[in-house]
Amino acid sequence: MNSLLEVFEGGSLEMKVMEKVGCLKYSATQWESDKPDEYQRQIHYKFSRKLSPVGGEVTGTQLKSPMPNKKGWIIEEVMELQGVLLGDFFTLHIKYQIEDLAPKQKACSVQVYLGIEWSKTTRHQKRIEKNVLSSSSARLKEMFSLASKQLSHTR
Repeated sequence: MNSLLEVFEGGSLEMKVMEKVGCLKYSATQWESDKPDEYQRQIHYKFSRKLSPVGGEVTGTQLKSPMPNKKGWIIEEVMELQGVLLGDFFTLHIKYQIEDLAPKQKACSVQVYLGIEWSKTTRHQKRIEKNVLSSSSARLKEMFSLASKQLSHTR
């Protein structure tokens, strides 16, 4: 689990994985804590043509806190899209739950939840939702697949 969490630590693994999934000029601030066991950071990147044929960029906030059972972490991400048609009508919410299965197995469980919060209505909501959730889901699957491959090669 700790190895996989490197995808959220701002180091070379995170930068390499994010670049490969199409997040150009990816940057992340250091985790900062205002409360015990609660950390926050900002992320920013531009879409590659692979992610969005029309370009665009993302500004996001990630909040990291331990799971109630203390066997893992929850990372909640809120993303705002700029330069994307109707991107100012919604925010994308992603929740990652990364939990240790058994320390001796060197394995963890990753669950990812996606959702869209609409701030304005449009008749294109269903189509936008389908496209955004589909492309985000594919990017997230690729992200964890690449991270897993990278970790298995370096360990």
